[in-house]
Order: sequence, then structure tokens, then C-alpha cells
Amino acid sequence: MEQLITTLVLLFSLNAVVAQDTEPVKSRTSADDYIQTYASLALEEMHYAGIPASITLAQGLLESGCGNSRLSMEGNNHFGIKCKDYWTGDTLMVLDDDYNADKELIASCFRAYESPSDSYRDHSDFLRSNVRYANLFTLNRDDYTGWAIGLQQCGYATNPQYANLLSALIERYALDVFDRIPEGEIASCMDYYETHKYIDQHRRSTAGELVSNQQPRAVRLPGFYKAGWLKANHRQAMITELIDQGSSEVMAPPTYQEDGFLGFEVTATPK
Repeated sequence: MEQLITTLVLLFSLNAVVAQDTEPVKSRTSADDYIQTYASLALEEMHYAGIPASITLAQGLLESGCGNSRLSMEGNNHFGIKCKDYWTGDTLMVLDDDYNADKELIASCFRAYESPSDSYRDHSDFLRSNVRYANLFTLNRDDYTGWAIGLQQCGYATNPQYANLLSALIERYALDVFDRIPEGEIASCMDYYETHKYIDQHRRSTAGELVSNQQPRAVRLPGFYKAGWLKANHRQAMITELIDQGSSEVMAPPTYQEDGFLGFEVTATPK
């Protein structure tokens, strides 16, 4: 019961934080839309600066309210970075957490950018050039939990649940898939992502039974499938080839790296 209450409180907090400083719009961007739009930018920044793409996307989702906040819509600021004394670019004044001497809430100065890509690059440079965040770059790129905790401990945000909120977003939307996508495959990142989610959902629908080479389970691959990184039983594998006969019959397994992979028996989606 205590765990359930904690989970409900966390989800309530997540919804509240994502919704902060947003204004009603005719068509609000969903989390899935946001991921679809900005995943490639997060991957580019991961290979540029070493920040896990899952962390960048989770921060973008949280800080921008899935791209619906005034700050992101009017200022292309997806990470809530304030001006600081040395900022010489465009600015946008938004109510946040600054108070005057009379303890009245006053508008804070936030950075404004020409485009979302400028915001993503500035986020990378902001973390990488600030000595306060130096310890984060000693962590492994696949340690999104460590990065989330580190961002909170380093004071990126004042919310005491910041690390939990980031981790909850990463786990809810399987954003850690992006941390395993090679630099040369950024253009196909959504195919990798959707394929992983598809297989993960298949495994959950079979009551969490593990696939293995000894007891293969058939997985029908969706039409958008392209060769890519998958996560199976907490191990990585790269499927490099799929023999497509254009039918739903069980097919020969694809070729794949042998190292540490528990394979799938694969079927194809009819065209």
C-alpha cells in the first residue's frame, strides 16, 4: 500500500510539473509527439557531448511540458535555462521561482533561442562547461539513474522529486532505448525505438516470460521494422538482417551478433 501511495503521489507530481507554466492551446503536443520530433536532436547531442539521450529527452519533456509551455513555444527554450549574468542572447521573462524583497513572485529572465536545436545545443554546452556538473561526465552513458540523481544533487532544479520524475519519464516511455543507438543510425532512430517498444510489449503480454534460444517465442515484427538495437533480457543485440518472405509464416531467424544475445524466433508482417 505504501508503495502504491508513493507511486500515485509521484505520478501526480509529474503531471503537475509537466503542466506548469503552460497555456491552453487548440492542439497540445503529446509526449509521443515530442519524442518523435526531438529524439534525433537528443541523439546528436549525446554523441556531441556525452549526455545520455534519455536524460536529454526526459528533461525536455519535463521542463517544456512536452513542448507546450510558453517558454518553449515563444522562446524555443526546452530546458528551463535562465539567463545568468554572462548570457548575451535573446531573453524571455516568465514567472518561475524568483521573488523580490517583499517576497512577491516576479518574472525570471530565461534564455530564448532561434530554434529548438539551438536550445538542445546550449543545454549540452551548459552542462559540459559548468564545473558544477563535471562529475556527471564520469558516469557511464547508460546510467540514466545516476545522471538523474546527479542533476538533482548538482542543483539543476529545485524540485526535490526531480530525479524521480526524470527516471519515471525514461521508464514510462522507454527512452533508454535511444542511449544504445549508434551515431550512424540517428536517421532511423524511431524505427529502432518503435521496434524495441513493440517487442517489449509483446514480452509483457506473455506474462513476462523470457525469450531464449532454447525456448524461442515468435514475435511478429511491425511494418516499420528496420535492423536495429534491441534489448533482450537486459542484454543488447544487433539484428543485422531480416529475411522477408512477405507472409506471416515463421521464418528463419535473422543473423545477429552472438555475444550475450538471447534470440527471438521471428515472423514477418505481411505487406
